[in-house]
Amino acid sequence: MASFAPMTNDGVEGDAPRSAAFSDRVGTARSLDEERAFLLGKVQHMRPFAMQILDVPGLVLCEDIVSDLDLPLVTTARIDGYGVRGSDLVGATPLEPVALHLVGSIRAADAPGRPLVAGATVRLEAGAIVPDGVDAVVPLASGAPGADDTIVIGTETRLFQNVRRAGSELSDGTPLLHAGDVLTPRSVAVLAEVGLDKVMVRPRPRLVVFTVGETLVEPGRALTAPQQRYDATTALITAAARSDGATVYPLGVVPADAASVARVVNDQQIRADLIVVVGGASFVGSVPGAHDVDEALVGLNGQVSVAYAALGDTKTPMVALPAGVISAYVAYLALVRPLVHTLNEVDPLTGERVLGRLTETIESEVGVTQYVPAVRTLLGATTPVAAADSELAWDLARANVLAIIPPNAGRVEANTHVDCLVLGDGTDPGAR
Repeated sequence: MASFAPMTNDGVEGDAPRSAAFSDRVGTARSLDEERAFLLGKVQHMRPFAMQILDVPGLVLCEDIVSDLDLPLVTTARIDGYGVRGSDLVGATPLEPVALHLVGSIRAADAPGRPLVAGATVRLEAGAIVPDGVDAVVPLASGAPGADDTIVIGTETRLFQNVRRAGSELSDGTPLLHAGDVLTPRSVAVLAEVGLDKVMVRPRPRLVVFTVGETLVEPGRALTAPQQRYDATTALITAAARSDGATVYPLGVVPADAASVARVVNDQQIRADLIVVVGGASFVGSVPGAHDVDEALVGLNGQVSVAYAALGDTKTPMVALPAGVISAYVAYLALVRPLVHTLNEVDPLTGERVLGRLTETIESEVGVTQYVPAVRTLLGATTPVAAADSELAWDLARANVLAIIPPNAGRVEANTHVDCLVLGDGTDPGAR
């Protein structure tokens, strides 16, 4: 039986129990839904910005795009052949062909030439602009040279046969893209096709991410003390936010003291639309320029501290998540990803969910929402991959879903069906 007991976290890297000072500092207790609603109320959509179309894939369009031209722009020949007036060939048969006077030829790169008069024909290259008066193109094989510069044609034709008419594929006024669409490479091609080189979009939100901790070491450096370990949370949150459409500036590890945190925040605020701190909730309120400070005890995989502050005149939001790889990732998915989506003007609660059947009993505290790393098979059997207090990235890597235990569930017996959030990074939740 997997026992997912409540965990506490004082906002500094590690799993130390809450101190009396922490109890005094945290003045608000919130459910996950309440905390999410609180944070969503602090952010707004990014302001639209005109950007070059080659830079917009993945961004949200902020204007309706309507074609202001016809495609094709002009009427052209679909094949190599003879441009004719269809009325001149009425009644033409192989036994009684019609002789038309050949007045010239037009290549695809040429101007359309003079209007075609009755009783005449003009040789056209495929793609050539059709002169006025031409309403059909007869294949070259259907005509033969006759006397006195004539072309003998022994077949009738129908209106606009082998002609690509102006506006027949796309007409002026056709809606192409709509505000709120997420632009794709195919969208970019549409914009270019109607002559647009810039478009109004919501730019990618800029996130600054760092982790607070005394015993953490950035990957690539040597561990010099037995209590040290490598920082995986900065890399995890950075990668997750980038996959959610943000531009992310990872700063690595910052010492767990108010001066260091304040210095980093003040240095980075100018390039941030959102600052995400892993650990260090206790330092948020001491950052110069911080106002509207809020620190809450949130029922999310235990009782964890989540802090918020608005920074400076721009009111740049700063959010501090609980420490630990799994705790921070779950808090990112549940609280920060909705903020990123809101900045991007995307549904803040997007995320694929599937139904899973637990293979073992899970103990959960009433009032606490649990996100449990698990493996879900093709048939839906869902098995937790780690103990409740695990904070290993390896456990997330092995999982393909997060089994969601709602806050009113308490003890959840084996064979109970629960919602599972698909870890949407290329891992198939039914592949194992």
